[in-house]
Amino acid sequence: MVCKIHEQRFQRMGCFEIGAFWLIVNIISIDADTSAGGIRAECLGNRVQFTLPSSLSEGSPLEVYAVNNAQTVFLTPHLAAQCGYTQKLDPWGNTRVSASLNNCFAEKQGDKEFKVAIQFKLYEFPMLSAKVLEASKSCRHTVASREILCDTNFMEVSVRTAIPEFKEASVKGGPTVIPNLQLWNILLYTPGEKAFDRETLQGMGYNVYSSPTRLVMRSPYNMAENFVLNVDDVDMIVFKSVVLFRDRWMMAIVESTAACPTNGASVVGQMISWRFPLHLTPLMSSEVEILEVHMGVDGRRLTSEEMSSHNYGMIFTKSHVVVEIPIGAPGGYYKSHAVENQYHISYTIEPMLELMWMEGQDKTTYKVLFPITTPLTPCPPHITDNTQPKQKVFEALLSYFLPDVVLLNITFGSELLTVSEVIIKGIGLQEQSFPNGTKAFALQVPFSQPYVQQKILRPDRRTYFLPLVFGFVILPEQASFSYSTVLEASLSDIVPPTAGGRCSEDIFRIHVKYGSTPRSQLQIKLGQVELSDEVLQEYEHHSNETHFIIIVPFLAPLVALESVQLTGVLGRIDVELYDTLNNLQVKDFSLACPFFVKMSECFSNGTIGVVVPKLESVPRLLPGELSLRDPACKPYYNEAHFAFFRFDVTTCGTTRTFVGDTMKYENVVTWKKDEPLPQTSEFQPEPEYRIYVSCVYSANSTQSMIFHSVSHFKEPETDVGKGELTVSLRLSQDMVYRLFYHDGDYPVLKFLKQPLYFEVGMDHSRDSRVAVGLENCWATLTKDRESQPKWDLIVDGCPNPGPEQTIIHPVSEDDRVDIPDHFKRFEVKALTLREDDGSSESEDDNMARRVFVHCDVVICHAENTADGRCYKQCTANPNQIGSGSKRVRRSSSFSEEALQHVSAGPILLI
Repeated sequence: MVCKIHEQRFQRMGCFEIGAFWLIVNIISIDADTSAGGIRAECLGNRVQFTLPSSLSEGSPLEVYAVNNAQTVFLTPHLAAQCGYTQKLDPWGNTRVSASLNNCFAEKQGDKEFKVAIQFKLYEFPMLSAKVLEASKSCRHTVASREILCDTNFMEVSVRTAIPEFKEASVKGGPTVIPNLQLWNILLYTPGEKAFDRETLQGMGYNVYSSPTRLVMRSPYNMAENFVLNVDDVDMIVFKSVVLFRDRWMMAIVESTAACPTNGASVVGQMISWRFPLHLTPLMSSEVEILEVHMGVDGRRLTSEEMSSHNYGMIFTKSHVVVEIPIGAPGGYYKSHAVENQYHISYTIEPMLELMWMEGQDKTTYKVLFPITTPLTPCPPHITDNTQPKQKVFEALLSYFLPDVVLLNITFGSELLTVSEVIIKGIGLQEQSFPNGTKAFALQVPFSQPYVQQKILRPDRRTYFLPLVFGFVILPEQASFSYSTVLEASLSDIVPPTAGGRCSEDIFRIHVKYGSTPRSQLQIKLGQVELSDEVLQEYEHHSNETHFIIIVPFLAPLVALESVQLTGVLGRIDVELYDTLNNLQVKDFSLACPFFVKMSECFSNGTIGVVVPKLESVPRLLPGELSLRDPACKPYYNEAHFAFFRFDVTTCGTTRTFVGDTMKYENVVTWKKDEPLPQTSEFQPEPEYRIYVSCVYSANSTQSMIFHSVSHFKEPETDVGKGELTVSLRLSQDMVYRLFYHDGDYPVLKFLKQPLYFEVGMDHSRDSRVAVGLENCWATLTKDRESQPKWDLIVDGCPNPGPEQTIIHPVSEDDRVDIPDHFKRFEVKALTLREDDGSSESEDDNMARRVFVHCDVVICHAENTADGRCYKQCTANPNQIGSGSKRVRRSSSFSEEALQHVSAGPILLI
């Protein structure tokens, strides 16, 4: 359709007083399809549309006014729907106002030419000035007998009023008379009949317009007098009226009905389907045939070529026309949403259908604009880490976002920075746009920024961490959401600390190079002693910014003496370097050396002197408790790590033997314990300490003694042997503990309230002096024994109290169990493991739950019942069999190294 354009432009200035301020108004009038950078106006059949580009509004608050000659009326949402106007804002900030050619303020010339004018008032703050833009459009439109328009906020019907003409009956061939009918009454059907006068109806929000040739009825959708009618499975809002015209001797009746759909759209996969009934029973008889059907978008009719290029489809069935639109097709737009701090998107398009049919000689045109918005779809942002660690700069791209998303701030660690503050601090931040209309944000953060955290997880690599929280806002509704991530990069830029050393004469010389680890965060341990300032005062040492050297005598407490040989002492010093900042052991070094030193001396006056060291294999030895063969002969002098004896060959139980012309004097240094020592957690028997001392004298010379040590259990010059007692946790198939599930049987299926019978046993030991003790037992949902949630079964060696308490069963000797102390048995009700764990995620009661059972086990000395570290008395309770004689371990008595960890599972509970 060709629209006539009037190229009239003019500018006016005016002022309006508002309170104590003056509001300056600039008014620019436009009457054209498009002005350079101005308002676009176009005729769309029985509608006209104006578009104010965002470049003109610049985000300023605006008001829209209808213009009729010199009159301007502010269009509130209520008035817009009553008078035939719609106003929309697209995601790009363009304001679109459309109006029916039959709107309340249109200038009409007959039923063919219509002129519509509007005014945009833009407010500029804080200057309190307003800029007014006016635009008008003249459209030529040939109206049909009946036109029905379903816009997004109102429904309208325009019908031709055919008032009959007749001649005066009393005068043959008299003049033609056209009755002067006036609108008298209006009947609305809800669907019941209600009568209203014109003024009442308009006051309710309807609009009624009549001319000698046309009647226009308009109703917003939410009016109480409208009713819903289902037409071929599509709900239609019906606005039905009968208008009565009369003069004093004649009456005319004009029927007008509009029916507009409220549903019919669906989304399947990536396709939108809109079903519209072809037989609109409120508007046509069943015999009427649809002559034309056209599709459009945003009020514009499309050609078949345009529909094909956009992948639109229109399918006809016996009762419906189905419009198919791919999600993302041209003509629609995506919109951002924030739902529970998560990013979502939707797709919106406004398809249009135009139908035309004939009833007799009357043509009806029907136009419906039907906005469709897809359900919200989660669209979590994607972080692409482009960091090249060698450049020492984090580089990341956060994508993809729609144009209505604005990055507001970024939180680095615990500090929140606005976008401008980020740039001021020298952090790179750019917004990148893509051809498909999306955008992303590129971030560059040097490793040197204080927000970047460092941690050494491996001795040779440094890992850099950057916690980020991006804060976004969606325009224009100002909805906010955030996205959190942690960037991580590792770099081999560490020179790890090193330790070394050598031995000379009677000292260890240990040196440490710090590497790239600051000395302040490097902890050095020699033996079991941390080198504090107080400890260093006792040794010669030297240090600078890169090195540390310490001199340690071989008999110092820091040295572990492994054995005494005929030729001297074998000593060892252990060096451990620990990074205190990163909780990481970075170096473990040991240096063992033989020291060929004189440990004893035989004097010609019959006196013997001997230094007796404390050996590593006898850790509980107290040198002051050593004695010679005569228990009264104690050390002449002693410290924590050695004793010195000095005695005469005729005292302290020294024996003498003659060999040829020589005399051999012998004695022995032993450790006689006044009280039995508590057993160690590993239950290695304490070796007996015995060192033989001898001196050989000839008739005219003195010779050095032969010096060696003997252990009751092993020779001191060999390493101390250690063994490991292993335990296992098994699930019994019955309550008598005869048959057990094996590894290949899992997962094992069990039912609620069905007891589970567990046994912890030490199968391969024949030592009746040791016993198995249960410290803690619990159940988890995963194989990880540290995972949450967990259910405590045995706590500190005692059953966990509760309505479904664990039961500990006694173990008796039988054909399978030779030593009952090597086994512990307990029973658990399966229901215990189905209780609510208190987490936010609920479990479906009809689903099986996989559980794993774990125990901490300790090996105790069976005969040492008085050892409070290993055994305690549990409080008697009705669910513990034999509770009066049960002894269980306290949780705080043993170190992690003293415990053995056993697990069984998975067990499937249903």
